[in-house]
Amino acid sequence: MLTQQMIPGEEMQMVRTGKGIPAEEFQTPTGFIDPVRVARLFDEGATIVLPGLQKRVAALAAYCRSMETVFNVDLQTNIYFTPEGSQGFKTHYDSHDVFVLQVAGSKEWNIYESSDLELPLRSQAFQPEGFKAGALIDTFTLHPGDMCYVPRGVVHDARATAELSLHITTGLLTPRWIDLIVDAVNQLALVDPAFRRAIPPGHANDGFDRTEARQVFRELLARAAERIEPDRTLDYYAHDFRSRRVPVVPGQLFQTFDAGAVQPGVVLARRPDLIYAIGVVGEEVVLGVYGTEIAFPAHVEESLRDAMRRDQVTVGELAGDLDEAGQAVMLRRLVREGVFALV
Repeated sequence: MLTQQMIPGEEMQMVRTGKGIPAEEFQTPTGFIDPVRVARLFDEGATIVLPGLQKRVAALAAYCRSMETVFNVDLQTNIYFTPEGSQGFKTHYDSHDVFVLQVAGSKEWNIYESSDLELPLRSQAFQPEGFKAGALIDTFTLHPGDMCYVPRGVVHDARATAELSLHITTGLLTPRWIDLIVDAVNQLALVDPAFRRAIPPGHANDGFDRTEARQVFRELLARAAERIEPDRTLDYYAHDFRSRRVPVVPGQLFQTFDAGAVQPGVVLARRPDLIYAIGVVGEEVVLGVYGTEIAFPAHVEESLRDAMRRDQVTVGELAGDLDEAGQAVMLRRLVREGVFALV
């Protein structure tokens, strides 16, 4: 990629022992990566960091989607290519959970006693000034195919061994309970004016009597606990996550062209790692996937649910009362929507 594609400068970083290398040292005047300068800096011990490479590499996109299916959270990936014996970042912790997959070469990892900050929020990101790591408590080496999990807040560092090292770091941008609670209260404030009233004037003045303010505060907390419906907020977060999934559908253009071939007896494969939900709305059954809603008459519900449970289906063999022709119509639509594909 670095030597055969024109990579915009903002899509790459270079670091050496915790210090970022200025972009002008490895970019052209037009703002693209200069592979000759990158190679020279790499030879001098600098680590190449490629963030968000799943946007360019299909295999990495599929890897991320499979993890999204399990964790149901947004992911960020960084690819680290480190020269032998070199170190990219100094000892630190992350404010998000991390999975590290070693792809080539090997890297030695050190885990230290963590700071007093347990489960840091993103607003509590690592600050190097004045930081001092605790005692070393574990050391291990990752080889190709090895994976390790580093929870947020766990202090660590890593250094390449006597060979080049390439690994994928996947960060899980998990919503915290505090995010849901704040959103739930905000939604409640839209319909309950008690939460929209102003706090007392003079509250910042010395000697202000907080007796009434404390009482109102406690009453509003109790009111929120009583009136908030958890499922409403949980449904919103689930819907929001599904709606932001970009389709990963190799060959979809030709699948759309060939959708007319979906007839009784034809075998179809469900696209892997789909994140979806099925619900009945009035007289329709709705499949929510890829940020869109695909509606069918309610009587196809059993056949639709049966199809979505399977990795492969044969048109005409689904459960429910839908006949062969009806199944063909439904599955033809699902092929055009990128949910199924002709085998």
